[in-house]
Amino acid sequence: MQNNKKFNRLLLNGFTIVELIIAVGMISTLSGFLLPSFINWVRTEKVNAYTRELKEYFRVIRLDARRWGASCNVNTNFIPYEKSGLDKNIYGFRVNCDDKSKSINSQAPIMNNSIFQISNKDFLITPNGRISSDKSIVIVIGSQHFNAGSRILNCLIIQAPTGHVIKGNYINNDWIHNQMELSKIDENNIITNNQCRI
Repeated sequence: MQNNKKFNRLLLNGFTIVELIIAVGMISTLSGFLLPSFINWVRTEKVNAYTRELKEYFRVIRLDARRWGASCNVNTNFIPYEKSGLDKNIYGFRVNCDDKSKSINSQAPIMNNSIFQISNKDFLITPNGRISSDKSIVIVIGSQHFNAGSRILNCLIIQAPTGHVIKGNYINNDWIHNQMELSKIDENNIITNNQCRI
C-alpha cells in the first residue's frame, strides 16, 4: 500500500521543467552529432548506387550491341550545374546504335542532382561488343557536396578493347570545386586511369 502511494505521487508530480530541459538538451546534442554523419552517409550511398547502375548499364550496352550486331556510340551529355534543380530526369550518357534502337537509352540510369560525373572521352562499342578506342575510358563520379563532408570519388575504367568495367576510387581531388557540372567531358586531361585505385 505504501509503495502504491509513492508510485501515484510520482505519476501526479510528473517531470520538472529542469528535467525536461536537460532531456531536450541531451537529445539535441546527440542529434547534432549524428545528423551530419547520416546526411554524408546518404550522399555517399547515392554516389555508390549511381556507380553500380552505370557499370551495369555499360555491360547491357555491350550485350545489346553483340545481340543485334550494331555499333553503338556512347556520348557524354553536357549538363551544367544550373540545370540540376530544373529537371528530374537527367541522363549522363546518350547512346546511338546503328539499328536506331531507342530502348537502350530508356535503360540509362537517371542522375541525381546531388552527384556529378566526368568522363575522359566518348567511345564506340563495336558489333562484337568491344571498345573501339586507343585508350581506356575513365569516368569519375562524385558528390556535389564533396567539399562539405561527403568525400567520395568513385571511378569506372572501361578497358579497351575488351570492354571489361572495373570500379575503383579516384585519388586526385584537387580539381573539384563547388557547383561542378553534373556531367561533362574532361577537356583538361585531368582524368587518367593511373589515378583510379582499384
